[in-house]
Amino acid sequence: MNVKDLREENDEQLGLSVETLRKEIFELRSQVMDSKTQKTHLIKQKRKDVARILTIQREKQLEKSDDR
Repeated sequence: MNVKDLREENDEQLGLSVETLRKEIFELRSQVMDSKTQKTHLIKQKRKDVARILTIQREKQLEKSDDR
């Protein structure tokens, strides 16, 4: 995920992205436990993507509070 693109999205889109990524992480964990996939690196990547999105959401929230 590109940070520049994420900053252009609104709060709703970011929230949906977080939900989707968390579901994907859950599914990947299940697949790893069932030995259906060897792509364990995807879990780490998706967790970092979630952290990026949450950071951007927090930055936007702080900007709004500073504007008041």
